[in-house]
Amino acid sequence: MIFSPRQRPLAALVERLGSPEALCQLVELLPVGILLVDGGGVVEFANPAARAVLEMDDVGRGSRFLNDLMDSGLRELLAGQDGAEAAPLCWVSEKVSRRELCGLTAAGAERVVAVAVLGKVDGRSLCTLDDITCKKQLELELARQETFFHNLISSSVDGIIAADMRGRIILFNQGAEEILGYTREEALQSLHVSRLYPEGEARQILARLRSDEYGGRGKLLRHELVAITKDGRQVPMSLSGGILYDQGKEVATFGIFTDLRAMQKIAQDLQQTHQMLVQSERMAGLGRLAAGVAHEINNPMSGIMLYSNLVKEQLGEDHPAAPDLEIIVHEAERCKQIVADLLEFSHQTGYGEQGVDVNQQIEKSLDVLKVQPLFHNIEVVLDLEQGLSRIWGNPIRLSQVFVNIIVNAAQAMEGTGRLTIASRHRANQGIVEVRISDTGPGIDKEIQAQIFDPFFTTKTSQGGTGLGLSVSYALVKEHKGSIRVESEPGEGATFIMRFPVLQQSPAGDKP
Repeated sequence: MIFSPRQRPLAALVERLGSPEALCQLVELLPVGILLVDGGGVVEFANPAARAVLEMDDVGRGSRFLNDLMDSGLRELLAGQDGAEAAPLCWVSEKVSRRELCGLTAAGAERVVAVAVLGKVDGRSLCTLDDITCKKQLELELARQETFFHNLISSSVDGIIAADMRGRIILFNQGAEEILGYTREEALQSLHVSRLYPEGEARQILARLRSDEYGGRGKLLRHELVAITKDGRQVPMSLSGGILYDQGKEVATFGIFTDLRAMQKIAQDLQQTHQMLVQSERMAGLGRLAAGVAHEINNPMSGIMLYSNLVKEQLGEDHPAAPDLEIIVHEAERCKQIVADLLEFSHQTGYGEQGVDVNQQIEKSLDVLKVQPLFHNIEVVLDLEQGLSRIWGNPIRLSQVFVNIIVNAAQAMEGTGRLTIASRHRANQGIVEVRISDTGPGIDKEIQAQIFDPFFTTKTSQGGTGLGLSVSYALVKEHKGSIRVESEPGEGATFIMRFPVLQQSPAGDKP
């Protein structure tokens, strides 16, 4: 008989055993079940390991489990060997047919057995049995755990990335895809982990991981850094990670990346809210001060107006001092209006509302301002749509808005330039829009969002208080309108106000 090189060690082992008794003793001691089954499916020999698997007390007695194995495929497996030649034990590697079969034990539990038919020996099938129930259960549990951890990693909103010690990425979850912009395939195939950080940062992170100062050796806890996305953007991150070891040797690193942009936005919103609360307190204090000042001024102004009118009546219209008295009365009335504005600012009084002609208030505001020296070298261009619908509000307060914005524009142009004021209908005549544009230096993008905040001003050298635009903003909102600014540095600024038109109703003018 000729043996293959792989079979020769087994043949030598059989030869060294020397006797059938030694071979029988070896078979009896094997932990793997050995069976001899005749053509009718009757077990003629079973070693102790096989009897334990089959729950047999002795060879002559069958078992329920053996019958289950026969029904689940053992009979078919044996039938497939009918044409096989008689084979010594050392020949089995050429004749093996294997299958995993299931059956129920006497206690009703399911058991899985790996059956291998090695060949024919004197017309009987030589089989091995191996109970793999525990192995199958472990494989199933391992598969469940693997599925669980895969789903856990995949569904995490944080980016989870792992790389070998050469920097090649071996894990890149969906959270990492969404944060960094790479697909999983791109990351696994061609992305080196160092490209996720600014230059030199990857080496520093590895050094911190190997240090004892950042959470313990092999760990890095809540380390804030900047990550680089696929399109080159820098994203603030919080990184927690570590080093994976195998028998004390570094084999991989992993990191959990938390996007801090939303958290930083919340922090900024909280800070802005705090600033608004502080500003509200300051505004409340300023309002109380304004109310006190207004009440103190109101009485003297009433006296000035009363006695000026009396003197004017006594002297008559033809008296040389009559024009001077008229100026005194007019200026006193202006002071009274300022007092009324201060009281309204401090919410000490109300003001009447009515349908307002926006074009008329713009023209009145310009009439007051154009005589001031600041406007002598400013070209004013009016582009007012005729027949403009009225809006609901207070004409004096609306004029205050226009005056504030026009004066700001003139100051921005330092008294030289072009001021354009336009009005028109928008949204199918449901909205009145007013645009006030200047040719000044413009407003930087960084401060455009702050210009309506109370006490924010860029005119510190001119004694600005930062209240003009904030008050204008509040007044526009009181008129159910909106105000915004459009500006590019060096190209002037345009303030755009929109108000809902007055809706006529049977009850009156108020919408």
